[in-house]
Amino acid sequence: MTSVVKVAVAGCGTVGAALLDLLERHGEALRQRRGVRYQVTRVLVRDADRPRAVSVDRALFTDRVDHFLETPADIVVEAIGGTTAARAVAHGTLVRGRRLVTANKALLRIEGPALDALARAHRAAGATLDFEAAVGGGVPVVRLLRESLAGHGLHRIRGVLNGTTNYILSRVEQGVPFADALAAAQRAGFAEADPTRDLDGTDAADKIAVLAWLGFGVDPAALRVRATGIDASLALEARAAARRGRAVRLVATAVRIGDGVHATVAPRVVPRGHPFAQVRDEQNLIQLESESAGTLTVAGAGAGGSATASAVLADILRHGATNAAS
Repeated sequence: MTSVVKVAVAGCGTVGAALLDLLERHGEALRQRRGVRYQVTRVLVRDADRPRAVSVDRALFTDRVDHFLETPADIVVEAIGGTTAARAVAHGTLVRGRRLVTANKALLRIEGPALDALARAHRAAGATLDFEAAVGGGVPVVRLLRESLAGHGLHRIRGVLNGTTNYILSRVEQGVPFADALAAAQRAGFAEADPTRDLDGTDAADKIAVLAWLGFGVDPAALRVRATGIDASLALEARAAARRGRAVRLVATAVRIGDGVHATVAPRVVPRGHPFAQVRDEQNLIQLESESAGTLTVAGAGAGGSATASAVLADILRHGATNAAS
């Protein structure tokens, strides 16, 4: 017997469109393997009349948050970006006892603990909060911190958390001009038309703040992250480092010091044999250092609609299995 799981998707940009494509292409295989049919019931967009290259009935599009939230749904995916509309969707979803999946690290940095508390308050009605896609794209670090490493005495989190800048640095060290490397990242879908948040370190700062919240219990909104990004002036240093057998990577770090946490984002020169130097292009790599479990390293695709949508889909499938069994 096939169970139906209703999915409402807020956002039809890079991630939202990629997710809708995954659900369309793999829907029948998922039904056969899992006994669950994932039915898209509503898609929230800024302009409901704009033509879109997705296989979704035009009648399902809406540009009104209230209409979106009134739509029957078991799972709501928030892939809008930004914080204003995203916050309304997130809060409206959880208070209705629905399962929220988000890829929005900016929202989680300012609202993460509040959303988590809201999900707990409405858990009896079915509310849950999942956000594996918010940090690391396809790297399963969120679940590790929320479940597997609890109680292991975590003391440092560090990693290459921004796939856009890593893609650029990988090209620049090969002699590609900075502007050309950035343009290539944009064509590949790894960088937005406005790449400011990637280049100035804000995106990585949001991610390390979220990881510090999960790993150390700090308020991500209150955590000060000293962030330095990359620009064209770094190209010469990256090429010089490559000639010396080294690599420049944008590294985010959060360290527990006494009762506090120190967090930074900055370009670092690392030896070619270092794990950070080995991660190239849009890949991410994260190291979790703890007293009892040692150093755990996880890596995978960290940028692009496909990688992020795959992580969103993984959270959806977890919920689908739960709904099918209930």
